[in-house]
Amino acid sequence: MKKTSQFARLAAVGVLLTSLLAPTPAQSISASLSAADSPVWQTNGSVQGLAVAAGAAYAGGRFTSVRPPGSPQGSNEVGQAYLAAFDASSGDLISSFTPALDGQVYAVAASPDGSRVFVGGDFTTVNGVTRNRIAAFDTATGALVADWKPSVSYRVKTIAVSPDGGTVYFGGSFGLVNGTSRPRLAAVSADLGTLLPWAPATDGDVYAVDVADDGSKVYAGGQFSTVNGISQNTVSSLDPVTGTVLPFPAASAVPTSCVSRVKAIDASGDKVYFGNGGDGSGCFDGTWAADISTGELDWKNECLGATEAVKVVNGWLYKGSHAHDCAYNGAGGFPQGFGYRFLLSQSPTDGKLGPWFPNTNAGPPTEVGPLAFATGGSDLWVGGDFTTTNGVGQQGLAHFTNAGPGAGPAKPAKLLPFSVQPGVVQVHFPTVVDNDDSTLTYRLLKGFSNTTIATWSATSTPWYRPWLHYTDTNVSPGEVTNYRVEVTDGSTTLRGNYSDPVTVASTPVTAYEQLIGSDGPQAYWRLGEPLGTTTSVDTSGQSNNGTYTGMTLGTSGAIAGNTAATTSSSSGRMVGEKAYSFPQEFTVEAWVKQSFLRGGRIIGFGNSRTGNSGGGGDRMLYLRSNGTITFGVNDGSRRTISSSSGYNNSQWHHVVGTYENGSMKLYVDGELAGSQTIGTAALYYGWWRVGYDNTGSWSGGGASQTGMVIDEAAVYPYALGADRILAHYQAR
Repeated sequence: MKKTSQFARLAAVGVLLTSLLAPTPAQSISASLSAADSPVWQTNGSVQGLAVAAGAAYAGGRFTSVRPPGSPQGSNEVGQAYLAAFDASSGDLISSFTPALDGQVYAVAASPDGSRVFVGGDFTTVNGVTRNRIAAFDTATGALVADWKPSVSYRVKTIAVSPDGGTVYFGGSFGLVNGTSRPRLAAVSADLGTLLPWAPATDGDVYAVDVADDGSKVYAGGQFSTVNGISQNTVSSLDPVTGTVLPFPAASAVPTSCVSRVKAIDASGDKVYFGNGGDGSGCFDGTWAADISTGELDWKNECLGATEAVKVVNGWLYKGSHAHDCAYNGAGGFPQGFGYRFLLSQSPTDGKLGPWFPNTNAGPPTEVGPLAFATGGSDLWVGGDFTTTNGVGQQGLAHFTNAGPGAGPAKPAKLLPFSVQPGVVQVHFPTVVDNDDSTLTYRLLKGFSNTTIATWSATSTPWYRPWLHYTDTNVSPGEVTNYRVEVTDGSTTLRGNYSDPVTVASTPVTAYEQLIGSDGPQAYWRLGEPLGTTTSVDTSGQSNNGTYTGMTLGTSGAIAGNTAATTSSSSGRMVGEKAYSFPQEFTVEAWVKQSFLRGGRIIGFGNSRTGNSGGGGDRMLYLRSNGTITFGVNDGSRRTISSSSGYNNSQWHHVVGTYENGSMKLYVDGELAGSQTIGTAALYYGWWRVGYDNTGSWSGGGASQTGMVIDEAAVYPYALGADRILAHYQAR
């Protein structure tokens, strides 16, 4: 085991869909920190408080032992309960710092000059002497400061030190300090621990305190409704000397319609940032920022999933939370169902999510994830109840820096080029994710010589990966070639595998399935499996097979050589197994045949993989009982475009809906049937579905679906042009 014994120490060529391209070049790290965590020792339990001072990171919590990085729990353990120190550079345990506390630590704070570290919690003794719930350590020697010994009657949850280093403010669940009434907030001198007159009284526990950088205000947050008898909903701005409640209009960011508590505060420069956790579904869990001088609200981000820690580092606001829905107004992120993101960055200017995507999990006992942040100025220390960091075992503690090249992009997918027109090859591919660079440079390489024929700069996130497209006309009929994609963040460059060889068409290809494939579908279900099959094969090459429920297979199809599927009235559907985040550029396409006075849903998006979607889903094509084809997109209102009637005439019809940049269009049998401009399509996580869903809440929806025959269903991650849609129709 390695320990330290010292205490201190990232021009397009050809035909491109430019709406997907970002204007700026990629850099090695777009955020101010790498998403790759640096080596650091682990703990066997939660870390609840952190501070960095004099070359060391101090961690306090409920742990009882520590161990090196890479060691599984129970291996190479070193006994060290509740408080430990680690080298701020190497992450190694500082073995000479061995304080003995008899209870867990909740708060750790350092003096501005780094000479002292103050800790608070449940303990009553340190190194065998009385220290009631708060103590100070000398960072030069690691010794307990002998003459600094305020006595606090109950738990200390949070500590902050004034910028001049003279005052230690703290909050928690206590009522007395040195036997004097101090209802949950108090201040003592930093030198001798003398109790100061500062005595704002709250009617509930305090979870967080911090002091403005100019020392003008102290901020407190927690589970209280009054301070000094004045209504203060979970947050208060206080005079640093008198404890008087100061005007703070930004506090209106916290709703009164549900219980939401301020759990984290970081004052940085001329702004102060807050993190909230709410009770019940949909209550405010997000972050918000206020101007320190005016007290006015700057912005509010409504991600759901309680925020436990916030910290500004090198121009970004970092947050620790169990965020699970960032599709709310002002959040700028992923929808419910995508999963949990325990670590995120935000722009301090507007609160939008930034380009930093590492992750932890959440572990026992609190099952929350990150609980505490600290910085030495250009790094981020993360403590919590997690047991993994970036998918690898790393418990309790993690460290992120801006050193090195960053996390690096993922390997690009193997390409699927198509040639259906003489002298033309089409290439479509998804972007990849880099956990600390949302904007990457892509190059399309041709042949085994790896000649660059196109370059893009494109932006992607873990929840939104747009596709890029290229038409190569610098080829000859009959030529055999291949392609691959290269991606770089400016420091790390990766190449995907070579595509299978593609032979350039000498005559126009008319096979329907090859025309569809050449336009880069994200999923293409031919629906031609034999009767009794339960799985619909995705022939797009994107591995999104689907599951049949209540559909009869083997019906005569729209395209020669392929059969179709027939739906029942209440369950006939096929749902793709892959889920997607709120597609904002897409095409839905199918062939449909239905009899007189019947209708039903044909193809679309929904938030359920098994049952009916809430509201019947959207981004869909459906047929009304009068035979009108309708394309519907939900932008907060259910927007629809409809064709003329009479398409339930027991004949095959080709139906297509497209949406891009707020423009939705409906095509029927190769012709534009209507268009309109709307707002942003609804943000949620869902599945592409063929066949039945409950459309009763949509205009003209709810028609009997029995006997609808659907064939050749496809979805695309962009809006197909009118020429390609006509080509698909004419290929029948």
